[in-house]
Amino acid sequence: MQQHNAFTSILQARLTKLQVIRRFWQRNDLKGAIDATGKMGDHSVSADVISVLIERSEIFTLDICTVILPLLTRLLQSEIDRHLTVAMETLLVLVRTFGDVIRTTISATPTIGVDLQAEQRLERCNLCYIELENIKQILVPLIRRGGAVAKSAQELSLALQEV
Repeated sequence: MQQHNAFTSILQARLTKLQVIRRFWQRNDLKGAIDATGKMGDHSVSADVISVLIERSEIFTLDICTVILPLLTRLLQSEIDRHLTVAMETLLVLVRTFGDVIRTTISATPTIGVDLQAEQRLERCNLCYIELENIKQILVPLIRRGGAVAKSAQELSLALQEV
């Protein structure tokens, strides 16, 4: 009975966290929802939220990438395979979608004059690039781990070489 109460308590806490995130979602504040998810520090909640987001990958923007990449980096440090798989699947989608933009923006020669949109894009790309470089280092031990996680990590590692 004691295990049942503990399990119920864990699920109730998780439900409460998901309800908080849902309030952001209802206000169409995706960035706020992702930010709140990260602040909760709960890998299970993060994996739940991200697995819903990946089904609607068309909502990802470069701005959203700057917020979700740190969350995915933390999720990659989990010991639970589901968390790792969700993070790597999402990262693969983001790298395939924004990798070229990040690479070309960072390597482009600076423009003359004031271009606020270009400056914002460059700042976002720099943030994404730094986080992707951190992720490359995290993937090394996952590749050595073996199994399905290692296969996903290897695929992601190859995709990251293009950025």
